Amino acid sequence: MGSEQNQTDHVEDAVLESLSTRLTKDCSMQAERDLHTMTVRLSGGFDLACTERFQDELGRVLDGHTESLLLDLRGLEFIDSTGLRVLVQTDELARSDGVDFTILCRDGQVRDVLRLSGLDGYLPVVDPWGTVPDSDSPV
Repeated sequence: MGSEQNQTDHVEDAVLESLSTRLTKDCSMQAERDLHTMTVRLSGGFDLACTERFQDELGRVLDGHTESLLLDLRGLEFIDSTGLRVLVQTDELARSDGVDFTILCRDGQVRDVLRLSGLDGYLPVVDPWGTVPDSDSPV
């Protein structure tokens, strides 16, 4: 019983923070910290209406203990050029802070926009299986 309890305590200690925030009526963000990794999941549509709130919330959940940031876009149905700009800014911020940054993206509209913009070859994008998709960007 004692070792089972210690294992349970360790698992509970591993997740330090979890929050869910509605950025706009069409976009939500869920953030979860597991030790030194922050996973941020976006769902809905990521556009001009939610970028400022996203940046505020991201700044709130990231701290000096964050070593890795995983931005999970699998729940996004739409992203516009403003959302793309925020992805680039997030990448630049992570680099300057020494944070390992990865974008998780599935096939679909968001992946198509990343490909057509040429950002899939610039940003650290991986598919749901953890592999870097081939960039067939026209740019």
